[in-house]
Amino acid sequence: MNIINSSLDMKSEPNETSSLETECLFGETVEVIDEHSNWVYCKLKTDNYYGWVKKKGLGKFKNPTHRVVVKRSFIYEDTCPKSNVVMHLTLGSQLCIEKIEDEWAKTYFLVNNIIEVGYVPTKHIVEIDHKISDWVAVAQSLKGTPYKWGGRDTVGVDCSALLQLSYQTYGQVIPRNTSDQVNLEKPNISEFNNLRRGCVIFWEGHVGIMVDRFNCIHANAYHMKTVTEPLIDIINRMDKDHQIIKMLDFNE
Repeated sequence: MNIINSSLDMKSEPNETSSLETECLFGETVEVIDEHSNWVYCKLKTDNYYGWVKKKGLGKFKNPTHRVVVKRSFIYEDTCPKSNVVMHLTLGSQLCIEKIEDEWAKTYFLVNNIIEVGYVPTKHIVEIDHKISDWVAVAQSLKGTPYKWGGRDTVGVDCSALLQLSYQTYGQVIPRNTSDQVNLEKPNISEFNNLRRGCVIFWEGHVGIMVDRFNCIHANAYHMKTVTEPLIDIINRMDKDHQIIKMLDFNE
């Protein structure tokens, strides 16, 4: 099954009041494991995350061929920027594209379980296995995005989603949570002097991306948005229970 909404909340329990675990993006595939009322328990195949989603947010598409590589885009009714917008798409959304003509790509969406045709700007998509060498620039494109606990739709993101979504454009899909990301097999950085663009700093429960030797971009609850600031400022602001636990080089 595929996500048919712009994004779909994945909850810890099958009810509206349970905590948000993550968000599934348009076109992503889930494996349904169990059902309860109007909820389904499933695995998001992108990163093997498990949780409960609303059944009405699922449908069936053909296998995705492309993904959105900009902060946000739209599906339009026609090949004209003045045509009606069907829905918004966020970074990481997956699309089945069967035909590209100049500035527009033909794709599909569901309305009342009926497949409809729409169009997305070709400048906003890449093939599913496309790799962007400067993935940090993608993270920087999300500067100013509001902070949202559990957020993965680029209307609002948390720190680990910022890393996951931007690094996906580098051709690597990594886990959703910092507790798993920190254990990835990446070269360890032992000295601050060795930091560079593309190094990743892990605190307990938080993560940031170095944009150069001194500055870090991160989605955080202090600013309630995604900001770039000197790493030393973040370190000084963290309390004694949130010291740096690892520094890894994600350029490898």
